Amino acid sequence: MPTADQRATPSRGSARPSPDPATPRPHVEGARRVPAPRGRAAAAHGRRRGRSRTRPRGAALIALAALVLPVAGIAVDGLTGSAPGRAFVAAAVGAAVLAAMTCSRAGAWWVAYAPPLVVAPITAVAEGLGGGTADGHGKGIATAVVHCAVDAFPAMAAAEAALLVVLAARWIRSRRSTRRNGA
Repeated sequence: MPTADQRATPSRGSARPSPDPATPRPHVEGARRVPAPRGRAAAAHGRRRGRSRTRPRGAALIALAALVLPVAGIAVDGLTGSAPGRAFVAAAVGAAVLAAMTCSRAGAWWVAYAPPLVVAPITAVAEGLGGGTADGHGKGIATAVVHCAVDAFPAMAAAEAALLVVLAARWIRSRRSTRRNGA
């Protein structure tokens, strides 16, 4: 490969300088032309191919909505005076379905594990704000933890089941469309 000084000077007596080294051009190995690097190698050379990897603003809004829905559901249940109940379960299911319908194929693995990780902390905070049964001693704290887990389980199970149904339906639909297209 010629050095920068050799590229800047005309070769073989021609009056034309060599092209700018920043422009993409195929590499030459002997008599055979080899394409320019792609993917990570192209990014390393300052050239990007394809779409940018930044997260679209719509995906962030959907993720925020999927987190806010269960909080709103438990707030409604708290205002009605009941333990986490039907409104919380319905909101958790709605958030899980929303996340499953809008996630990417690769993101489905992340979304599949989300309901327990979202529902449990929301229920724990609601129990703590609601006064719970914890009196600061061992038995009271253990009772509060068990009570929180029992309250959170229906919402977790329903949200996980709904999410898995939506992901399975998306997978089946993609397999059918692939089969129809002849692949």
